Amino acid sequence: MNIIKEIKEYKYAPAVQKKKKLDIAYGVDKKYLFASGISITSILLNNDNSSFSFHVFTDFLDFENESKFKKLAKNRCADITLYLIDCKELKKLPCRNRFNYSIHIRFVIANQLCGSKNKMLYLDADIFCNGSIEALNDIELGDNACGVVKDPLEGIEGATVSMRLDIPGIEDHYFNSGFLLLNLAYWKSHDVTHQAFALLSSKKYEGKLVLFDQDVLNILFFGKTININAKYNQLYDLNHEKKRNRKNCVLPDLNGSALIHYFGNTKPWHSWANYAACDVFKKAKAASEWKDHLPIPPQTHEELEVCIKHNFYQKDYINWIKNRTKCYFRKQQVIHYLTRLE
Repeated sequence: MNIIKEIKEYKYAPAVQKKKKLDIAYGVDKKYLFASGISITSILLNNDNSSFSFHVFTDFLDFENESKFKKLAKNRCADITLYLIDCKELKKLPCRNRFNYSIHIRFVIANQLCGSKNKMLYLDADIFCNGSIEALNDIELGDNACGVVKDPLEGIEGATVSMRLDIPGIEDHYFNSGFLLLNLAYWKSHDVTHQAFALLSSKKYEGKLVLFDQDVLNILFFGKTININAKYNQLYDLNHEKKRNRKNCVLPDLNGSALIHYFGNTKPWHSWANYAACDVFKKAKAASEWKDHLPIPPQTHEELEVCIKHNFYQKDYINWIKNRTKCYFRKQQVIHYLTRLE
């Protein structure tokens, strides 16, 4: 599948490097493009003595963001390559509102780079760096497909994932696909992109894939991964901040985490994410070319309801009242619209 429309390279890293480069890639749509730039900034801030080559794959690239990536590369003496892609075929693959077609861009990335690279670190754009990741470059993957961090499955999902994917014991090895230290030689020799698209479209797994790209990669890589320390993909749900003062509530300590993955539906750039746990993101944002990017208010009804709960927990009663009122009138508009259809 050749969906690369245009490639823009900004190479400002020193020609002679003391250490080998680690290739790091992101796959984003318009909504997450700015976040990938801030994520890159966070890595550069925390790894002065390391060498990286960044790759950003996106189906949206305007002049403003392109200029910011170029400035980032120049100001930080880094190599950044932007790939403008056509996602028409990816939009035909199964996804949900929260996990749209962009989750499948990682398959395109690996396929594009596997001809020229041996190893690649894929990161979701909601992952931000809080320490050195230099050790990742020294990890030998051997014949394994990927270095991964296990996903701490909870509740019903942990108990049913093996039945859902029809692989006994997979729950003990199930990993999060937001962090993937990929063996690109394995990817190429096993034609993983083709296999992944085939599984996503297969009748066998129709209705059984919940986290689509993640489920598919766990199926294809079962028994072919090595575990990496969780500090390189510390999962953190900002919605759990509302539970901080509850008895028996233990939240992850982020101080020792090298990469923090804000995986919930509240992101550190949201207007209601007023927590110390977001400081890693805010520090990187302030040092980035996106420092003037305003916090994003709730866009959907779901986000508005989440925002209201955080407003109340934070004792931000003025915004709590405003957003509750907004939520009420939105519901009334929906009821009125549905009534007219009857």
